[in-house]
Amino acid sequence: MKPPKTLSFNRALDLMRFDGARLLKMHTNASPEGVAHYVVPGGYVTPETAEKIKKHPLVASSHDGLWPGLEQTWRLGTANT
Repeated sequence: MKPPKTLSFNRALDLMRFDGARLLKMHTNASPEGVAHYVVPGGYVTPETAEKIKKHPLVASSHDGLWPGLEQTWRLGTANT
């Protein structure tokens, strides 16, 4: 299986900032951890990049996943939101 194209931190944030993309945590058998993070639309981000995105001061969890109480979707807001 061909590894997915990996987005850089800056490219992922640009997609989230200018194109309204979201960071999604998806469950998969393709990963040893059983989860992978994707910027949708956009592409795969490494676990390290996903954690860096989540820690960004303007990124917030939407709490709109399938399992209540478990963060699965993150969006980039503005300083005024």
